[in-house]
Amino acid sequence: MQITPSIEAIRTPLGPAKDRFVYVYLVYGDGITVIDTGMAGSDQLILGAIRSAGRDPAEIRLIVLTHHHPDHTGSAKTLRDLTGCTIAAHPLDRQAIEQPDPALLRNPAPGVPPFVSGPVPVDRPLQDGDRIDAGAGLVLEVLHTPGHTPGSIALLIGHEKALFTGDAIQAPGRMPIFADPVALVRSLRRLRALTGIERCLPAHDEPAQGAESYRRLDASIAHLRRFHAAVKEAAAGAGGAPDYMRIAAAVPALLGISPLPAPPLPDLAQAVRADLEATGLDEELAE
Repeated sequence: MQITPSIEAIRTPLGPAKDRFVYVYLVYGDGITVIDTGMAGSDQLILGAIRSAGRDPAEIRLIVLTHHHPDHTGSAKTLRDLTGCTIAAHPLDRQAIEQPDPALLRNPAPGVPPFVSGPVPVDRPLQDGDRIDAGAGLVLEVLHTPGHTPGSIALLIGHEKALFTGDAIQAPGRMPIFADPVALVRSLRRLRALTGIERCLPAHDEPAQGAESYRRLDASIAHLRRFHAAVKEAAAGAGGAPDYMRIAAAVPALLGISPLPAPPLPDLAQAVRADLEATGLDEELAE
């Protein structure tokens, strides 16, 4: 999907369900900058898109990973081995990229490939406010947007009025996953305060243009508000000490979301625990 002459979106699969996907973005400057890489095996879609655009995969100079989760880092090693490109990410997610969970490197089931093609070194640590020169007048500004993970980042190309949000946007209709809900809401409000955004480019929702870009950010905050209310309701019904797995199992129905496809229950339970243990979340979510 061509977003602008300089930006292409590639929808890559996230498991067998057709409605689960993750977008990889290509920025065509003097070379090629890849924003996230999908799961292991997505490299073929990325390379095919580059060739279809009349460019050479050898032009890949930089891969920017918005955070450490395998659906964003899975093909990074394969692409780096092929091109020798630089890998960039925030230092707070560096360890998980360089030393991924061994389970991600194994076949999860017979005939199912590993989620991650292998560990990769983070050659270029990125901090809030850093600027990445992609050439041809394209500069990516790094925005540290913690919450989904500690080292999550968004990227802004002012020249294109385009905002790459990574997983900061928690799309309604999907279960939210985060490490720190207070930080995530603050990150979303920070992105919402940016002016002049005409293209919102999330990972797990369709690209948006114009005023819809800001509505997506508002909808994500509202979704976190509903999730928080559902978690509190499920926790109240559980009684006694919180049973995070039990609460997590009850939340999808309270939100009217099908439990399948959904994040693994342990991942959702971690988000439930983070929600219940957060300090100041009610105040942060107040309208």
